[in-house]
Amino acid sequence: MSLNLLNIFSNAEIRKETGKTTANIVDLSFRTNGKTGAKIARAVLDDGRTLVKTITASGVISESIFKIPDILSVSQRNEVIKDLAKQKTFTQEMIAAMLNISQSTVSNVLKKK
Repeated sequence: MSLNLLNIFSNAEIRKETGKTTANIVDLSFRTNGKTGAKIARAVLDDGRTLVKTITASGVISESIFKIPDILSVSQRNEVIKDLAKQKTFTQEMIAAMLNISQSTVSNVLKKK
């Protein structure tokens, strides 16, 4: 399965989920989880909502929409990381993709509890 940012988030899908279009995307990122082979795509809209789509190596798709606050400092970023980790729903790789940082940064923040 060939995946890239051009075919992860369709205009129709974004409109259905958010009422916005691809023109409202202000930031995109795409990464592959080295351990699982899952692809994680992230699109940040101009209203601050973040769309995250995970596609497993076998093709299972999981989608989520989040409203992440504007992060103005490292300490605020670290608090957001800790809050997301407490939910036990997200892996470190997913948190990293949501915030467009490395998984090792997430790990380091969580070790310093």
